[in-house]
Amino acid sequence: MSTPVYNDNFPEETVPDIDRAIQTGVFDKTYSAAACIASKGNRIFHRGVYGNYADPPPVNKINYEALFDLASLTKPLGAGLAALHLVSKGRLDLSASLAATIPEFKQSKYAHVTIDMLLDHCSGFPALHPLWEELDKADLSMPDDKKVCGTSQANAPARKIISSLNLKSEPGRVVEYSDVGFMVLTWIIEDIVKKPLDQYLFREIYQPLGIAEDFFFVRHGDYKQQRQLMKRKFVATEDCAWREKVVQGQVHDPNAWALGGVAGHAGIFGTVDATWSLLHRLWLAYKGLDRFFLSGTVRRFWKRSRRIPKTTRTLGWDTPTAHGSMAGKRFSLNTVGHLGFTGTSVWIDLSTDTLAVFLTNSVHPVVEGKKEKMQEIRPRVHDLIAKHSDTVVIDDDNAKGSQAFYGPSPAGTSIPLNNPLRGPGR
Repeated sequence: MSTPVYNDNFPEETVPDIDRAIQTGVFDKTYSAAACIASKGNRIFHRGVYGNYADPPPVNKINYEALFDLASLTKPLGAGLAALHLVSKGRLDLSASLAATIPEFKQSKYAHVTIDMLLDHCSGFPALHPLWEELDKADLSMPDDKKVCGTSQANAPARKIISSLNLKSEPGRVVEYSDVGFMVLTWIIEDIVKKPLDQYLFREIYQPLGIAEDFFFVRHGDYKQQRQLMKRKFVATEDCAWREKVVQGQVHDPNAWALGGVAGHAGIFGTVDATWSLLHRLWLAYKGLDRFFLSGTVRRFWKRSRRIPKTTRTLGWDTPTAHGSMAGKRFSLNTVGHLGFTGTSVWIDLSTDTLAVFLTNSVHPVVEGKKEKMQEIRPRVHDLIAKHSDTVVIDDDNAKGSQAFYGPSPAGTSIPLNNPLRGPGR
C-alpha cells in the first residue's frame, strides 16, 4: 500500500481572496464541499478545504482526506493518461484505426476512426448515449444471475450497442465532445494491456507515483476494495432518482455506473492533494524535469489539434477559449486543463507555470441551476489564482540543463510555431 500524499510537505497556506470566492459557493449552496490547491512552479501558495461532505444536518466538515468524484477529469487523468503512457512506450499507435483494434468495429461506420480522433473529440461519435437505460431495460428479461447492468460484464453488450450507433458527423471534420469516444478508447487500451483500465493505471502509474491510496476508481463488486474504503469519506453528489438515493462513494455518471464503475470518461475519485500531485508530475515532465512521463509525449498530448481549425482540444485535454473560458481571463492561451461535470477543474498555465486544482460537488443535491452559478465562480477563482501567482517570485537564475531550456515563456505567449516541442498555444 502506498503512503497517502497528504502530509507535512503540503503547506497550510491560503490566500484570503481565494478563500472568500470559494466560500461564496458554500454559503449560497452551489456546492456543499470544495477543495483548492494553487501553485507556481514547485511552490504551493494556496491550499484549502471548505464545507461539508453533504448538505447538513448533520454538520460534517471535510478535510484533506475527502474524496471527490472527479467526473470527466477521468478523461485526461485516466484513459487519456493511460494512452499517453502507452504511446511513450511504443505500445499504442495514435493513427491506428478502430477496425485494426476492436473486432466489433471492423464492419461498423466507425471502422476508419483513428485513436487520436477519439482523444481530440472529432471521431464522429455522439456526445452521449444512454447506455445505462438500454442495459437496464435488457436486464428486465434476464434472471438475477444473468443481469449485467452495474457490473464489468456490461462492457460486452455495450461494445455492440456503441458499434451500431449512427455517425453524428464525418470523422475528422467536426469537434463533438464525446463521452462515448472515451468509452471506446478504454476498450482499446484494455485490449492492448490485457487487463482492466483501473488495474493498469494502479500498477503502472498511480502506485509508482504514490497516489494510489487517494486516486482510484471504485469498482463495483470488489469486496476487498470496499473493505479498505469503509473508513474513507466521500463527498456526496446528486440525489439520484434512478438509484433512489443520494450518491456517495459511487460514481455519479450513470453510464460509468452501468459499466461497473470503471470507464474512460468518468469514474475516478481523488483527493485534492493527489490530483495536484499527478498534475504537478505531468508539468515537471513537460518542463523536462521529471522522467516518469516522457517530456516529448506530454508536449505532444498538450499541443492543440491541427486537424480541426480553431479547436481548443488537444489529445485528451482542453485549452481556454478566447472569450468566456472557465479558466478565467488571466490564464494565458498557452494553458491546458479540463472540467468535470460534478464541479471539478484543473488548469496548467504553461507560460507562467501556474497550476490550479479546484474541486467541488456542485451537482449536490441537485443539478438544476448549478451550471450558471459555476460559470460565475470558476472564472472568479481562477482569475484570483492567476493574479496571486503573478506576485509569487520563483528563483530561476540558477536553472541549468533542461530546466534552463524549458524555462517559462513570457505570459500570454507561446513557443514559436516552427519549434517541434511547441505547446498548445497558437
